[in-house]
Amino acid sequence: MHFDIAWQEVDTVLLDMDGTIYLSETLFDGTVEVLRYVRAIGGRYLFLTNPSSRWTDAYIAKMARLGIEAFPDDFLTSADATIRYLRGRYLLDTVYYVCGTESLKNQLRLAGLRVAETLRDDCSVVLLGYDTELTYEKLESCCILLNRGADYVATHPDLVCPTWYGSAPDCGSVIEMLHTATGRRPKVIGKPQPEMALLAMEQTGFSPRETCLIGDRVYTDIACGVNAGIDTIFVLSGEGVMDDIPKYGVQPTYCMQNIREVLNTLKGEPK
Repeated sequence: MHFDIAWQEVDTVLLDMDGTIYLSETLFDGTVEVLRYVRAIGGRYLFLTNPSSRWTDAYIAKMARLGIEAFPDDFLTSADATIRYLRGRYLLDTVYYVCGTESLKNQLRLAGLRVAETLRDDCSVVLLGYDTELTYEKLESCCILLNRGADYVATHPDLVCPTWYGSAPDCGSVIEMLHTATGRRPKVIGKPQPEMALLAMEQTGFSPRETCLIGDRVYTDIACGVNAGIDTIFVLSGEGVMDDIPKYGVQPTYCMQNIREVLNTLKGEPK
């Protein structure tokens, strides 16, 4: 397979992380070389990730453990896109009930948003994120507010996180749980919505033709790129399988086994 795209015209490569360039604490073969190659041709890469539970500093530290030097400007998370959406949608005095990690709450506070520590009558928006600190009390508080008619926003819709043992529940699984309990569905900000890719292009100043997205999930990563009007590469190194393409009705521009095959294809070398 060869790229029809003129790679020299691509200035920004948007990379999903978990399942695309690494799995848990294992860096995929070819990742470092892809990053070096993008830099060598004068391009720029950004790491796009739906999980909203970590500070960018935590991702930088993880990249360092994996042997990749990274900086804050190299990352764009669903939390970044969500903050941008909330600032544009709601008044400054809006109080949010956040079903998410303390890291997410702190990020919201630093952005000037009001986060309730506990369930309060003046909470008018429920914000759901990937929550590794999830409790039944948090779920119950969400149900109370949603049944009262509070607005409902979620950082991303991923159903599961790929892990070394298979998978674990992600934000999308909690969305389904709360839908079963309340009948409510949220406004979703992260992938597959185009906001993250659009924000990336806004930050870099490059056009859709100059941008490409690589990811391992059809229904989030690839759909985000398609919705943003950019080329996409679907890699089969994480959660996704080929049957996901007809299942979700989303067609990637290219399908490849892993990031190593992406590199070899870009360089015109055998798989």
